Amino acid sequence: MNRFTGTIASLLALAPAAASAAEPVCLSHDEATSLLAYALPQAISGVAKRCAPALPADAFLRQKGNALVSRYVVQKDKYWPTAKPAFLKTLGGDGGDMAQMTRTLPDETLRQLADTFVEGYVSQQIAPKSCKKLDIAIDLLSPLPPENTAGLIALTMEVASTAEPKMGKFALCKN
Repeated sequence: MNRFTGTIASLLALAPAAASAAEPVCLSHDEATSLLAYALPQAISGVAKRCAPALPADAFLRQKGNALVSRYVVQKDKYWPTAKPAFLKTLGGDGGDMAQMTRTLPDETLRQLADTFVEGYVSQQIAPKSCKKLDIAIDLLSPLPPENTAGLIALTMEVASTAEPKMGKFALCKN
């Protein structure tokens, strides 16, 4: 579960600048949940693409991964209004070049950027030896609607952020 949580936490690092930040980006539970719910289809797709060669033919991601992605994609629009400011927050509140450029992009372009980055970033971060455990975790979470899956992941991140040693570069804020 730590690898899965770490991978999902990495998902929140939606920009290289944010991933290398010295101080963690502070997201509220609601911001993290919305951002995760929005990004779950691309994250699952990235995991499925990376893991397909490492998984048996009867693995959940190989058999039902596309159906889960399709089910989650249908609901993405409702999460974007809250996910967008959280996404922009991960780019850095310092007004750096990346943050400034991204804030001026048309909404649809920003969504495409986020979607492409999430899928590519997640697929690059997965160690093939983790694929079987990720397949099991996604299978276990698959009956849940995206907001519940995202809420559970955000809660896990919140608990992990208080652990020693720290996991990832993000912390959830107290509301």
